[in-house]
Amino acid sequence: MMTNLPLEVPPSPPRWSRIPFDIFEDVQGREKRPRFGEPKSMTCISDIPETILALIFSCISDTRSRNAVSLVCIEWYSLERATRTSLCLRGSVSDLYLIPRSFQAVESLDLSHCSPWGYSLFQSIPERAVLVGQVLSQAFPKVKYMTIYVRDGRDIDMVACFWSNLQSLKLVRWHQRPTHFEEASGYGMEFRFLMQSCKSLRSLDLSEFYCWTEDIPPALMVEPFVSRSLHSLNLLNVSLEGFKAVELGAIASACPNLEDLRIVLVFDSRFVDFVDDEALLHLGVSCKKLKVLHLIDTAAFVDAQTDREDAFGNEDAQISRAGLEGVFEALPLLEDLAIVLSQNVRDAKSALEVLASKCKKLKSLCLGRFHGLCNGPQPNGIAMWLQKLALHSCKEITRSGLRSLVRQLRNSLVDVQVTCCLQLDAVDTLWALQPIQNTISKLLLDYQLNPDHLAREQEDAHRCQSFCNLSTCENAQRVHNESVQSFSSSINSQKYSINGSNRESSRNLLDLNFAPPCTEQCEGFKNSDIMNMHGCSTDGIAFSSVGAESDGIHGSRDHASSSACRDASDRLSNHDFNSEMHGLSEFGNPAFSLAFREGEWSMLKSLALWIPIGELLSSLPVMGLQFCPSLREVQIKVEGDCRACPKPKVRKAGLSTLALYKAISKLTLDCSETVGYALSAPQGHMELSLWERWYLQGIESVKLQELDYWPPQDRDANRRGLSLPSSGLISQCATLRKLIIHGTINEHLLRMFTKMPNLRDVQLRLDYYPAPEVELNTETRADACRRFEAALAERGFPD
Repeated sequence: MMTNLPLEVPPSPPRWSRIPFDIFEDVQGREKRPRFGEPKSMTCISDIPETILALIFSCISDTRSRNAVSLVCIEWYSLERATRTSLCLRGSVSDLYLIPRSFQAVESLDLSHCSPWGYSLFQSIPERAVLVGQVLSQAFPKVKYMTIYVRDGRDIDMVACFWSNLQSLKLVRWHQRPTHFEEASGYGMEFRFLMQSCKSLRSLDLSEFYCWTEDIPPALMVEPFVSRSLHSLNLLNVSLEGFKAVELGAIASACPNLEDLRIVLVFDSRFVDFVDDEALLHLGVSCKKLKVLHLIDTAAFVDAQTDREDAFGNEDAQISRAGLEGVFEALPLLEDLAIVLSQNVRDAKSALEVLASKCKKLKSLCLGRFHGLCNGPQPNGIAMWLQKLALHSCKEITRSGLRSLVRQLRNSLVDVQVTCCLQLDAVDTLWALQPIQNTISKLLLDYQLNPDHLAREQEDAHRCQSFCNLSTCENAQRVHNESVQSFSSSINSQKYSINGSNRESSRNLLDLNFAPPCTEQCEGFKNSDIMNMHGCSTDGIAFSSVGAESDGIHGSRDHASSSACRDASDRLSNHDFNSEMHGLSEFGNPAFSLAFREGEWSMLKSLALWIPIGELLSSLPVMGLQFCPSLREVQIKVEGDCRACPKPKVRKAGLSTLALYKAISKLTLDCSETVGYALSAPQGHMELSLWERWYLQGIESVKLQELDYWPPQDRDANRRGLSLPSSGLISQCATLRKLIIHGTINEHLLRMFTKMPNLRDVQLRLDYYPAPEVELNTETRADACRRFEAALAERGFPD
């Protein structure tokens, strides 16, 4: 929400004291007509008691809706301000006179996105630091929950000084930790005055606050009373290093009443003082009231990206089944559990059965590197009444086991995450989730296809040919067989070359058991008919075979070999239009498409995809996600090394495919883990600016209102910024209202966004570690941000 200008009350505002109901019904196209001979009712909204109207307003959470309500009349304006409990400020602190003073009832205040982003709220004007705190505390006197960007201990002291009654505090800092505090006073002294002043503190969130792990235990010991009163402590992503066993024990002893603990730990036995069974048992004994427990290994996601094809890693975790069972028995109140490791926990079924029997209130479960979960027809270990299930690098789980588990949880499961599971690609995951197809609301999966689908593709193609004797189906079958045969020969010659060794897939090919199509369904199939059946448009989109575009690139996320990427790129360019069109169906024939078309993901609102570099998005609808009428948010995370991939032969990645989802309003495109050449790419390769253009082409056809974009990075040049092609493509999004760029940008490129008619809020966030300490010559200067915001406000807004 941008609050650069306060809402001033006009000297003589119009007072609409009586607003008939039928006026609103006329606006909504539902005119109220009285019965014949009955006098017309003059009942008005203003006749509703103010107490009831205040309760109605308090139920409105959407910011734009509340702003619209406040513009109806002066009574509604005052009532809306009196019931507003949450606010996020986006203006510049240098303009103190613009700070709104009418939100006296606000309890939750977010000051982490003030402009320019990343600067100290109090030290931006050193001579007026105290004045800034006084003005803010007077404008928001009832704040209990605060989020604020701080640079050092002086900012934290100012927060504790002016809001000593805080109950929940989230600190944000992506810049490096200052060292002069440690040299003067020791570890954790940044938090000393905060712990001494805020006696009512119940929640402390440091998940986006960079510090040292050595700072936390001493800070919690400064004021034992406050530490014992803490109910929530979030220590995820505090440092590049995780907490060790001694530090975990000190935190557990200092905060025995914790109900919510999220922490990143060192489970790797190669490090000194790693977390083992003894440390976890001490945590369970010390914090018996825990309801939310997230234990994340520092190397969990890094390892999973590099060895996705390995059945198991070389190391087993030093967390035994007996240790896990002891922790589960000690924490019977658990409702949300996440244990994500970078090493293997084998035969975990018995431990999970103890979890199911001891933790009856568990609603959310996230497991990483756990094996032996669903290896039978009755996965009793985790078949409980769950609402959320996340599986990461659980490489023994099969699609039949996952489907059996989902079937048992179909009455409650609404949030599913499946990533880096060896035997589950995107198609398998979607097939396994069919029992909850009409109830799931959030989904995260790997956007990858397994080469084993090629064999299954031929099998289903023969099935289609045996049931369909039409000439069109025969022509399609002939073209498809030729492409599959040539593609399979190249796959067989490589034999899954991984890290220099040849391996053959040990995966079980399980039949999908789809019903054969009838002749009426397959009659008269043409390329355009297949496209129209899925709601796809062929204008400007180069579709290619699903199997062809994924194989050869999907082996490992970050370290795909240059030969595999080159082979995949050649296959993408050599397919003719007919084979590309038939590649739209998952197995290359209309039978599969018709089978998936029978259902729709009617309740799916959020979709997250984890995509390796070079994959096309054009086949997303026909993998089983073509009918998502409620889909509002899509998150795409692209990972990989562009330096190992040659220039793609297709001209865009297919982002325009998202235009099929009519309800979509927000897109998150995260290319922060995409590494490439910022300048001077070798011959046959593309610079990062061209990769940005490849991914962003077609974004103007998606009716977005909000865009979160992380540009790719060049680690050698230490650059993460928006390029000219990406700026031009984003500026063509006519419906965009909010733009968040997580990187740097030149001022002349920033000016391109002023031509976007509906754009109201542009934020530049350098929320990655380490954020630049000093301003660059031409990028992300504070004065440049102020000039752009002034130009955007001077242009005006249509609504």
